[in-house]
Amino acid sequence: MLGLGRFVANPRRFGGFVSGPALATAITAAIDPAAGPVLELGPGTGVFTRALLARGVAETDLVLVELDPMLAGRLRSAFPQALVLCCKAGSITPDLLEGRRPAAVVSGLPLLNFPADEVERILAAAFAVSTPDAEFYQFTYGPRCPVRDHLKARLGLIARRTARVWRNVPPASVYCITRR
Repeated sequence: MLGLGRFVANPRRFGGFVSGPALATAITAAIDPAAGPVLELGPGTGVFTRALLARGVAETDLVLVELDPMLAGRLRSAFPQALVLCCKAGSITPDLLEGRRPAAVVSGLPLLNFPADEVERILAAAFAVSTPDAEFYQFTYGPRCPVRDHLKARLGLIARRTARVWRNVPPASVYCITRR
């Protein structure tokens, strides 16, 4: 109920509270546990985090970036070997990641609810701290990629839909965003 309560208090910030197990499985399906650390943006209550662990990602390879202090504290308790950062996703730097270079990014952030300049900061920061071939996985409840075409062009990114998840409320799509 923690996730629902936080959503009701601030629905634009917690737009992904309804992420279910089918979406968690779909967004983490292509993650290679042997590739290296995984950066998770907006882990909330840890639905995607648990799916990453189930895929074989080591807890020590998880970097969880959560803005809400209460949720960040709960994540630290639930995943004590993960690095949990309580900050905005667009403000992450290599120093904060303590030497980790993520090979993948999983985003639980409701990007459609964010202004374009904030989405740009989030993507730029995530790709700046990640390996050159990192893949950024983003879900959306909308009909197309939540990152606008002009923004992808400006950042040198491409996106492809990797899954449609009908067994989620509401149904969702997963996109993989990479550098060109």
